Amino acid sequence: MKVHERPRNTTHHAEAHKPRATAGDSLESASGARQRTLQRMLDHRPAVQSLLQRQRDADQGSRARTSTARTGGVVQRFTEEAGYRISANRAFALPAENETQRFFATPALIERSNRILEAMGSRVRLLAGDDAPEALAGMQSVTPRAVVAEQPLFDVHECIDVADRVTNSGQTHALYQGPDDADLALRRQNPYPGAVGELNLIARELTNQEAPTPQGVVAAQEARFGEDDLESFRFTYGDGLEVETSSLQEASTLLEDAIPSQPLRRALLKNIMKDRYEYQPGFQQFAVEVLTPLIQAGHVGEELETQAGWATRLAQHLDARLADDRNATTTAYRELPEQTMSERSRRIGVNAHARPEVGESYAIVGTRERTAEDPQQLWSFHFAAVIARDGEDSLTLENFNREDDAEGTSRWYFDMQGPEAQSFHAKHQATVAGALTLRMGAPATEELRAQALDRLPEGTSEELTARIQEARTRAGLAAILADATGTADSDATDET
Repeated sequence: MKVHERPRNTTHHAEAHKPRATAGDSLESASGARQRTLQRMLDHRPAVQSLLQRQRDADQGSRARTSTARTGGVVQRFTEEAGYRISANRAFALPAENETQRFFATPALIERSNRILEAMGSRVRLLAGDDAPEALAGMQSVTPRAVVAEQPLFDVHECIDVADRVTNSGQTHALYQGPDDADLALRRQNPYPGAVGELNLIARELTNQEAPTPQGVVAAQEARFGEDDLESFRFTYGDGLEVETSSLQEASTLLEDAIPSQPLRRALLKNIMKDRYEYQPGFQQFAVEVLTPLIQAGHVGEELETQAGWATRLAQHLDARLADDRNATTTAYRELPEQTMSERSRRIGVNAHARPEVGESYAIVGTRERTAEDPQQLWSFHFAAVIARDGEDSLTLENFNREDDAEGTSRWYFDMQGPEAQSFHAKHQATVAGALTLRMGAPATEELRAQALDRLPEGTSEELTARIQEARTRAGLAAILADATGTADSDATDET
């Protein structure tokens, strides 16, 4: 079995709070018999996914079609001709073969991608080679290389680690952006199964909100999972009994009359509130509301003798409720009509409408836990770093967990992502539980903006200076700096 992530940690609580975001992290078809056969064959490898995708394209009858872009305009999808997949504006192309290590691009695209990768501090550069075949006139062959010549291109093969190397760890936040380019919100996002509750909330927003917004998604996550480091405990129990303190003893005293059983009281406060949800008032309030009926039944006749016993019972009850809620949300999310799903996804820039820039990544993640009923090949997630973009088409450099393959680190490959049916989401949505595709990037900090301003040439226009000062994302800042200077110093975008 090939998976695209580290093995699952079965002892990790699905909602455990570390690592969490802080308030400061929130910046602002036809399918014929052949397609059905391929779907049954699907074993979640990129090769099979690519074959299935090409069958969908063939069934729809035209190699070059148009689709609605996120801005509402009309864009052309990438085409397939002469054995190559060619971007809509013919700026780059890939052989039609699966998991290819070859691609071709115009000199201008190679140069701009390299400038941005340099500005991001990436360890990857694109080396231009011979002229491309006649069908790709104006392009050159391209080979990725490590910045340090003595080093291999990659020393890792897991998808998230490869993307980290390409982006210089520039994929810490989920970026939500609708049709209006100014409508951008960022939030630190952990993609691992331990953060499935946060990811499930995105699916809930898509399901419940007719017109979801980037800011609304971030606000919903903050309301449930946001941290407040002022007090360890902050919740209301029963009919208005407020607990707001960092002292476990004080919290226990406040609840003594409401929860007479000391083992039960301490299990709630220590094992649930402090160990799992400390400084998370939103989740503490949710937990106490879910657990109150069990607590009230427990201290009047079902009391267990030990704190450990109560801790187990409370955790099991809460986890069961959380899993039920997530499963219900994911089912409703997956049952949304196709057009509804597309329109709501477009409003926040997820799924087929996720559009990472050069120096950012695609990430497809799960919105529920994997179960014994799921296919064994399901991943927890898959990442792919973007190294070039041509309109709505993007070129990704990626790999996956090759497990015990001694040559796994050298088996990286390129892929091309387009709009809608050609999207990263369409290719991989059958490979995770309750699939959700995100644009992953990082914020442009004040320090990074200041460093970028210091590297601008004399006489820089006020307009360019304002663009840097207003840059919201690290990749966006890198692109501005690369375009302004022609070259960029990688020190300008080191992690802070």
